[in-house]
Amino acid sequence: MVHRYALLGLGALLLGGCSVYTPMLGAAPEIKAKGELEATAAWSLTNRFDVGVTYSPVRHLLVRAAASTKGADRPAAPNDSSSYAQTNQYALAVGTYWPLGTHWLVGGLAGFGQAHSQARYLDDGTVRLFSFFDPTRHEFDARYRSYSGEAYATYQPNPVLSLGLSYRVVQVRLTDVTDLGVPVRAAPILRSEPMFFVRVRPGRSELWQLQAAVGSSSTFGYNQRTAADRADPARQFKLGRGYLSVGAAFYPQLLWRKPQ
Repeated sequence: MVHRYALLGLGALLLGGCSVYTPMLGAAPEIKAKGELEATAAWSLTNRFDVGVTYSPVRHLLVRAAASTKGADRPAAPNDSSSYAQTNQYALAVGTYWPLGTHWLVGGLAGFGQAHSQARYLDDGTVRLFSFFDPTRHEFDARYRSYSGEAYATYQPNPVLSLGLSYRVVQVRLTDVTDLGVPVRAAPILRSEPMFFVRVRPGRSELWQLQAAVGSSSTFGYNQRTAADRADPARQFKLGRGYLSVGAAFYPQLLWRKPQ
């Protein structure tokens, strides 16, 4: 029984459990030339669905629009069937890309986004291993803005496989947030969001590819284990979160490209 709850706790830490803040999937578009367009869709094990479109109107320039929706989570604990968390958000970004030889691609994006999150859960929204502590209840209705900068690098050793890393810094600004009807205010929160991804092109197709990614989001300088005030609602925007996702990318310009 102890091992079972330990595994549940580890899974909740990795997948995030209920959460009022939800990181969006890193972009890292695989665009290498003017006129290319990448459309993506991905689903994560935190019940989040991301879509994005990135386009290069001129050489080395990227414009991007993305949206994310996160449906209600499963209960954070077996005896807490009323808990839920759902988030809808979007982001707009501009950036650049630079192919380095035939195998490497590097780039970066700067973006702005807005989110609306509603959540109700106990404590930090993860599985409670011990039931004798008096729980802290949260019920959020939160609107917040985000400002981000992302750098990424992709390595393609062969026509089938790509490996890559992206790293994003996000500043979260709470604009209209209540917890149990009480306004929540906090200084801008700076978060660190790395992501590792693998992309595969079935049958060496250039038209589409599959992607698997693992990422995390944590607050700079914040130790969630030793934070003194566990009842502070602003703490819920500072906790670390992780995700696993699977998805696909589509390159529609290849449908009308003339044979060479």
